[in-house]
Amino acid sequence: MWVLHICHSYYPPFLDCARQYNSLFKGTPYKVLTVYLTGDRNADVERDTQSDEVIFLGYKSKQVRGLKLGAIAKIKAIAKQKDFLFCIAHRVKPTYVALLATKLPVISVHHNYNDYSRWSRRLFVNFFQHRLLMLGVSNSVRDDLRQDLIEWEEERIQTLYNHIDVEATQAIMQPRDEARQSLGLPQDA
Repeated sequence: MWVLHICHSYYPPFLDCARQYNSLFKGTPYKVLTVYLTGDRNADVERDTQSDEVIFLGYKSKQVRGLKLGAIAKIKAIAKQKDFLFCIAHRVKPTYVALLATKLPVISVHHNYNDYSRWSRRLFVNFFQHRLLMLGVSNSVRDDLRQDLIEWEEERIQTLYNHIDVEATQAIMQPRDEARQSLGLPQDA
């Protein structure tokens, strides 16, 4: 059983967001294929994504503006390769691509305010509301989504907080004195 995971890019903080969502499926029967719309192939990113499979479409941000026809066609071809049960899409552009390229249920993860303040965006997601679940990364982002999508049932717009891998984070942390020195801060500040 496969999950299609579409991310706009792997630039911070989105590589970590991809890893967070992929980690939800570790130890389950689900496998995850993560697709980055923008950014070139990168072995470090591929490893850090912690996905069963990673595809880099290599678009530049300008290339995924507007209708994103090239990205839609590529995602449509990818979606035919495996038996995907659903799709997770981070941000607005990947959500559009997922909805237009597949017939899968889509979990749309939102990290920003005002993602659906434009009427055209509201119209679009309202059309696909029957197979769309919205997640805000905080209660305030969730509430902002609910304010813009007032006709949606509350349970279709939920919160799933970002989380960190505590062990991985602790492994790269510097002791306080070294960190202050690296940042050029006085030890007594």
